[in-house]
Amino acid sequence: MKTLSIITINKENASELEKTIKSVICQTYTDYEYIIIDGASGDESVEVIKRYTDKIDYWISEQDTGIYNAMNKGIRKARGIYCLFLNSGDWLISPETLDNVFREINGNQSDIFYSNTIKSNNKTIYYPKCLTINHLLYRPIGHQNSLIKRSLFLEHGFYNETLKIASDWEFYLHELWKYKSIFYHLETNICVFDVHGIGSKWSAEKEKEDMIVMQNVFHELADAIIDYRRFKETTYYKIIKKHGKVKVLEFIIKIYMKFIVIMEFLLKIKHLVKRIWKKFLFLLVEAFGSLFSKKLRICFTNFKDVPHDFFMVPIEKVLGTEKYRVVKYYKPHVQLFSVFGNRKRISKSKALHKTFFTGENTNVHVYREYKGNCISDVSLSLGFDFIEADKYLRLPLWLLYYFSPSNSKDEIKKILDAFKGQYKKNKFCALVASHDRNGIRKRIYNDVTQIDSVDCPGNLLHNDDTMRNKYADNKAIYLQSYKFNICPENSNDPGYVTEKLFQSIYSGCIPIYNGWSRNPEPDIVNPNIIMWYDTSDRENNQSVLHEIKKLHSNDRLYCSFAAQPFFCDIAVDKIYAMLQEFCGKMESSLRVSLRGYI
Repeated sequence: MKTLSIITINKENASELEKTIKSVICQTYTDYEYIIIDGASGDESVEVIKRYTDKIDYWISEQDTGIYNAMNKGIRKARGIYCLFLNSGDWLISPETLDNVFREINGNQSDIFYSNTIKSNNKTIYYPKCLTINHLLYRPIGHQNSLIKRSLFLEHGFYNETLKIASDWEFYLHELWKYKSIFYHLETNICVFDVHGIGSKWSAEKEKEDMIVMQNVFHELADAIIDYRRFKETTYYKIIKKHGKVKVLEFIIKIYMKFIVIMEFLLKIKHLVKRIWKKFLFLLVEAFGSLFSKKLRICFTNFKDVPHDFFMVPIEKVLGTEKYRVVKYYKPHVQLFSVFGNRKRISKSKALHKTFFTGENTNVHVYREYKGNCISDVSLSLGFDFIEADKYLRLPLWLLYYFSPSNSKDEIKKILDAFKGQYKKNKFCALVASHDRNGIRKRIYNDVTQIDSVDCPGNLLHNDDTMRNKYADNKAIYLQSYKFNICPENSNDPGYVTEKLFQSIYSGCIPIYNGWSRNPEPDIVNPNIIMWYDTSDRENNQSVLHEIKKLHSNDRLYCSFAAQPFFCDIAVDKIYAMLQEFCGKMESSLRVSLRGYI
């Protein structure tokens, strides 16, 4: 791995490209790689590049959708710790520039290093030593004079390709405002900036994109900040220009940023009051309704988007459809809990029957307050793991997404048969995820991208908006056109199998999977359909990657592999037994708890 990746993008600029290349290859500092991304230029750009191929680590000339699409291509090929975007027409100041820069850095672990910028018209842009959001709002730093940790792109997302001019400004605002990244000002100037670039010219399009960036970064505060910018650029600007009192402007900005903090606080108070008021109204209505109804009250607490209907099947068998009503707050007789809220609600509840369900891993930090699955506090506990206890039953999360406790064996068979949908596979691989707490997804992503590019429509490594724009965030439909799906679990605890593996199979993808076992659901999922990525076995992973590459390059082999049964012969019986065991356990527990009420 190199310390630095220098990325140059070019489009129809052969006359200036050579100047940029020469300023890079003459550097006395050598721990860098050089990448050039050309946008299928029709001039002599490719000939210029070919003259220096022995000094260039990677180059390509192909159509792109804009400068940020080209820059993102460079990031995906980069392997350096830091990225420097030196566009065609810009040049490093002297052969000793990079040596001087890294001598100044000298082990500093900041996220982004930036220097003042010398323009090609001999003017210099000066930046403060301590970069604040106040400064970045009005004068963004340039990517030509910034060393950016490549990990920031992998963790927080690449440049927004829907923008054509202001995406780098949006990236810096996000890093400073949202992610609190550390910026460090270098005394060594890095480059001379070509003032003829598109981002340096004012246009109606640039003004429009600035407004979009403000909305994307500041959300509810954006309108207030935009109004202030416009106000400052008119009345206050004239006052400052007339009197030369720079300190007046600094004072106003400081006051305004305090105003922003106060506004954020007031917005939080507003949302809190709104939630309390809404809860009070619900409680009032439910309490009033209970005066005229003798029905048993059922309440789902901390359940978020976990499917409620699944649990209502055994409840309705015990109570009948006319003897209960679902409430949100008021004195429930039967209360079902999950992990998306305060743990104390379980111990404080006075419900006659309490059921706890988790599809999440209570052994990890996020849900650790629920460790042990609350078995001692509830009438019945349901989870993914294998626990020997009278009041516990294994109920993995994937059951809730595709099945109902009321399903017959024939209905289960029809559901499993629907997994064998025939879809045209014209794309390589997708990774749909919002986070990577254990680091496995990024690790698999980095390996698989050596074969071909991987589309990431989720927040993690985001590079694709198709799922949101074309499929309304429907993951099942989005995945139908992909051959492979990277879908490892969040952790490897015994029994932990969520909907991820089944979503991949449902869309006809071959899952690239890591979990608690190579055979995650014995007698249900056919383990031979899984591309198992073993985090502890590098030799096995190389074999798996070789197999993926072979299947990707040969459609006949891929179709033959995908034609294997997705499920075992006894999968229907096994799933039916799991559903019936859940119903039996839930019903018997309810009858004991509600004796005298039913």
